[in-house]
Amino acid sequence: MSSSSSSNRYEEEKELWMWLGKQLLGEAPTINGFEDFKSDVKMALFDDVEHIVAKAGQKVPPVNPEIVAKERKVIEIERVVLDTDALILPCRDGFQMKLNKKLPLVRQRFACAHEIGHTYFFDITKNPPEKPYRRSTSHYWVEEGLCYEIARRILMPSSMMREWMENAKPPYIREFKDMMLSFLVSGELLSYRIQDIGSWDVLMLIFESGGGAILLYKVLKSGHRMGNVHVARRGLKVTDPTLHDLLSRAFKGEMVQEEGINLTIGDLRGEIASFGASYMGSYPPKVIAILAL
Repeated sequence: MSSSSSSNRYEEEKELWMWLGKQLLGEAPTINGFEDFKSDVKMALFDDVEHIVAKAGQKVPPVNPEIVAKERKVIEIERVVLDTDALILPCRDGFQMKLNKKLPLVRQRFACAHEIGHTYFFDITKNPPEKPYRRSTSHYWVEEGLCYEIARRILMPSSMMREWMENAKPPYIREFKDMMLSFLVSGELLSYRIQDIGSWDVLMLIFESGGGAILLYKVLKSGHRMGNVHVARRGLKVTDPTLHDLLSRAFKGEMVQEEGINLTIGDLRGEIASFGASYMGSYPPKVIAILAL
């Protein structure tokens, strides 16, 4: 990327952050450093998100994002056939939201929460709401990233998550599965939200089985002590015979727990099948192993 392109991208991103900062921090926000300013804006944004969830009367999981949407002037939600997950459209007096009715329930919930996030990037003092800046690739990716984070906080507010996690005991596989069911979210979305909060020092190792082999699918880190943990690449084969045996038994539907090493392996295929695809894409059958450190 040329220096000119980098400079243009920086200016475009700064334009978005400055506008968002004025909405959340006031007309003359203090800027001591751009990265610190962005952190302040995000904190104010996420505080407002959690505020509207509470204002909508959502006190216990699962949060109903369609009720929360009303707090952001979403006046109509329609389920239709779409080529995408969802759309948010400005209209007289607010927004219309369209959800892809072919999606599984959990993915519809995420799509709804994600589209609520997009309302923060409109000037809702205008009627109908308007985008306050010109569209660009840089604006798009900043907005999309924040909308993913907003959606996680709508569906899993910090207060609800912390109450649950403070009462959990390692190993956490049982709580993880129960939280998926209680919050009505995918395992992947829950994993990222646990990372947001960082209350558990854990490694979440997700494996997949195929072609007679068991392979590592993903490693998700959580907690303040995880910064220096080496993350193995996807597709790494499990060759250790003891671990291979444990995982093989788990893939057959057994609940396997090894005493003394704080490791539990559970089969999530049933939950995944009932929830359908997550926002990251379709899940093949996998086993998740959670190590509490």
